[in-house]
Amino acid sequence: MQRPYPAFHLLFSLGFSLLVTSCQKAEPDPLADLSADKIRVVQALNKVILPLQDADPTREFTELAPLDTVLAKAQVVGMGEGTHGTREFFRMKDRLFRYLVQKHGHQTIAFEASFGRSVMVNRFIHGQSTGLASAAEAAKSMYFWTWSTDEVRELLQWMKDYNTGKSADQQLSFYGFDCQYADDEFPLLTEFLTKVDPASLSKVDSLVSQYALVSKLSTTDPLRQQYAQGLAVLSNRFVANEGRWVAAGGRMEYEIARQAARVLIQQQDLGDGSTCNSGAKRDQYMAENVQWLLTRMNIGKVSLWAHNYHMANMPVASCNLPTMGAVLKKQLTTKYLIVGQLFTNGSFTAIDGSQGIGRLKSLSIRTEGVNNSFNYLLGKGQYATFALNLYQPQPDTVLTNWLNAKHPMFDAGAVFDETHPEKYYTITALTGHFDVLIHFRDTTPTQLLF
Repeated sequence: MQRPYPAFHLLFSLGFSLLVTSCQKAEPDPLADLSADKIRVVQALNKVILPLQDADPTREFTELAPLDTVLAKAQVVGMGEGTHGTREFFRMKDRLFRYLVQKHGHQTIAFEASFGRSVMVNRFIHGQSTGLASAAEAAKSMYFWTWSTDEVRELLQWMKDYNTGKSADQQLSFYGFDCQYADDEFPLLTEFLTKVDPASLSKVDSLVSQYALVSKLSTTDPLRQQYAQGLAVLSNRFVANEGRWVAAGGRMEYEIARQAARVLIQQQDLGDGSTCNSGAKRDQYMAENVQWLLTRMNIGKVSLWAHNYHMANMPVASCNLPTMGAVLKKQLTTKYLIVGQLFTNGSFTAIDGSQGIGRLKSLSIRTEGVNNSFNYLLGKGQYATFALNLYQPQPDTVLTNWLNAKHPMFDAGAVFDETHPEKYYTITALTGHFDVLIHFRDTTPTQLLF
């Protein structure tokens, strides 16, 4: 018997076949817009990059093991960020720190944050009384909006939980190496001097009164100079009375208070120059404060958390002076390891700079607008997230030459203007700038706590 509607069946089969074929159509070639030279760079890159699943700090660490060779040699690991508001950057630093704790003996992390306030945060994670009721409150207390995020809260909570039930020599510590604020340093001085030299408290009270006024005065005002001289006298008293004050107040307490006095001098000095000079001085002082952790606090290994700019090895930066990273690289050589982080496309938290200094919001960039940038070409790699060891020689000269050459690199800080993204690129080579690079193809904003 003849089957009904043979033509219909034929047309149906043909249409179905075309539908299946269209569904199986290959994705667009991600390298189609690249020149032959750039394609060779990407092909060479794909042979050496280390794939990473994501930045989740709770994920197991097996995929980080290939970095052990370079991590093991480092006394100081500088963990950078390409913006101050990228969730993946923050979570990856949290993940790296947890790995450094587990595998490489790190017990200390130090932030680009106020020294005095960070002492309070450190006391919180050690379970001491501070008035900070939670990790969220601790993160929000750190002055910079950049650290008032769920990602930093998650790190602080993990550190506090880690310390619970452990002996003092096994616990983790938190410090700040920045010197832009002075609000918490005076209470630290008062706390210590009450124990060891109550007669000095009147001098501290006088400095507190002067501090409230000097920021509004010109750099040549006599009161400003008097304030600076008073800080120097106080700092010298710590040096002259070290033995007696350590015996009366304890070594660690002495070192914290002495450093508080030093940070007050640094903070005052930042206000006595141009913006350029202040930025350059700040990096020198931050490097000094990292060295304080190593030399005065006798911390064997430390992880640093700051922007790529401060971490990078840039011998000539603001006012033709080196960045913090360049100072540390010169002092520590191979014992200082720089981990930079970049993305290709991303949304991130920043202050809107499109109309002066605006409000804090989520802003975005796609780096295809500067298609000769490191960011754009790295995004053509076969993995959405990866690490690249810049410390070791690359097996392909094409890749070596590209990494050694200067290209644009996206580098936004606290402020970003979406209407002029080209202003936020710096021209640099990657080799020598960082030692390890972590790259994300796409990123999201940090999650603010306010």
